[in-house]
Amino acid sequence: MYNKQKILTWFRIFSFLTFVFFISGCTTFRSALPRPINDVLRPSSSAKIIRVAIVVSKPTAVISVIGPGTFYDKIHHKRIQRFSSIKKAVFSVQNGNVFINGYNTKSSHVIVLSDMPQSIRVQDKFKENIVYRGRIDIIADGKNFLTVVNTLPLDEYIMGVVPRETFPAWPQAALKTQAVAARTYAVSHMQNSSYENYDIVSPIHQLYGGATAEALSTTKAVLDTQGEILTYKGKVLCTFFYTCCGGRTEEAKNIFSTIKEYPHAVASPYCKGTKNYAWNYSVALENCSQKLNKAGKPLAGKILAVKAIKRFKSGRVAKIKFSSKSKSVVLTGEECRRILGYNNIRSTLFKVRIQKGRLQFVGRGWGHAVGMCQWCSEVMAEKGFDYEQILKHFYPGAEIQR
Repeated sequence: MYNKQKILTWFRIFSFLTFVFFISGCTTFRSALPRPINDVLRPSSSAKIIRVAIVVSKPTAVISVIGPGTFYDKIHHKRIQRFSSIKKAVFSVQNGNVFINGYNTKSSHVIVLSDMPQSIRVQDKFKENIVYRGRIDIIADGKNFLTVVNTLPLDEYIMGVVPRETFPAWPQAALKTQAVAARTYAVSHMQNSSYENYDIVSPIHQLYGGATAEALSTTKAVLDTQGEILTYKGKVLCTFFYTCCGGRTEEAKNIFSTIKEYPHAVASPYCKGTKNYAWNYSVALENCSQKLNKAGKPLAGKILAVKAIKRFKSGRVAKIKFSSKSKSVVLTGEECRRILGYNNIRSTLFKVRIQKGRLQFVGRGWGHAVGMCQWCSEVMAEKGFDYEQILKHFYPGAEIQR
C-alpha cells in the first residue's frame, strides 16, 4: 500500500513539473499553437516600429478579431473591454469621442489589441476584410471623422508592401531590391514625418496589403535583406520608385523642388518592351477644357493649340501650353498628369497633338521616373544582376547600410 502511494505521489510531482516546464518553455499559450507559415517567418521583435495610416479621415471603420483581445483607452491608460472574439465592430466618432457599435468610449484614441497573431481584420473600401499584423489604433480626426493606424515592426510592414509593389513570381534579386527600397523609403518617412499620429500613409506613399498580401517569395526577400537601408552622403535616402521609366530616369530636383541633393538620373533601357513601356491616350477637346476649368485653369473658348514649350534633358515635358483664341494656360508636366488623370497621362515623357477634335497623347513609361524603375529591376534580375547592383544602378553614389 505504501509503495503504491509513494508511486502515485511521485507521479503527481512529475506531472506537475512537466506542466511547469511546458508553460515556461511557451511564454504564452499562442506559441504552443500551430502558426501560419508567414507568422513563423517573422522578423525580430526588436525591430523598429512604424505607424501606418490605412484609413484617413473617414466617418466609420469596420473591424473584426478572430480570437481573444482587448479594447484599450490610450488617453486614460485603461482597459475598455476584454473580448473573446469580435465578429463585427463598427467604429465611429461623435464630438471627438470614439464609439464602438454605438458605445461611447469617452476617448479620442482606442487601441485594438489581439492575443493571437494575424487575427485583426479591417474592412477596406471594397468591403474586403484585410488581415493585419501588430495592433490597430482608432484615432478621432476632428469631431466626426476617424483615422485607422496599423502599428507594427518595420519589416513586418515591408512584408505587406513588397508583394503589392511587385509580383511574387519575380526573381529574388528584384524582390530584394524592392524590399530595400521600400524599407529605406519608410525609414526616411519615419525620420521626417510631419504627421502626429502616424509615419506613412497607405496607399499614398507606397502600396500595402497587410498580412493578407504576404507571399513566401516576398517574405524571404524581406528577411534576407533584414535591416538593410540605403544612405546617401551620410543620410537615409528617400528612395523613390515607380512602375516604368521609359528608358531614362529623371533628376529629382525637376520633380520634387524641395530636394537639394539626390543621386543623378541614369539611362536605363531594360524596361523596353515590357507591358508598361508605351502608352497612348485620347481625350475630346471639350472634355479637356472642362477638366482644366475644374482644376482652376480656365480657358475662354475652345482649345485651338497645345504645345510642350519646355522639356528636361530626359525629354520629359517640363511645361505645356494650352491655347484658345483669347487665352493661354501653362502647366507643368506633372500638373497636366494630375488634371487629366495619372492613369491616363502615365508619364511626362510624351508627345501631343490635336486631331479630329481630340487631344492625342503618345508616351513612354509610367510614373515620375525619379529613382528606381520597377520593371527595369525585374528585367535586370532576369539578366543576372544581383540586388546590390540594381540598387547602385538606380541610386548611384548611395551605400547599403546594415
